[in-house]
Amino acid sequence: MIETGEPEPTVYHRHLAQLLKRDDEENFRALLVQARHITGTSYETTPYDHQQAFRLLWHHLERSGHLHRAHRDAHARLASGHAVPDERADLELFLTIYGRVHPPSAA
Repeated sequence: MIETGEPEPTVYHRHLAQLLKRDDEENFRALLVQARHITGTSYETTPYDHQQAFRLLWHHLERSGHLHRAHRDAHARLASGHAVPDERADLELFLTIYGRVHPPSAA
């Protein structure tokens, strides 16, 4: 790492700078990484910084409609039985969070 005298950008600011440069699938993978940081105890900076990055990514993906498609695709991928353990854990975590934000409607 080269010392420039500049402070390291926060996780949030790094994701903000890359948000529109990445496609939705790359942003979704970044969202899953932030979810793992938040639910674990591994932080690059602070839990709050990771939470802010997660919120940024979540709102962006929700506005683009990608979260709805990812929700549907996650169910299909898990049902297929072809997800490797790490992928399965990520998808289950995503489905848990999605279910809390968008609880199923009582019919």
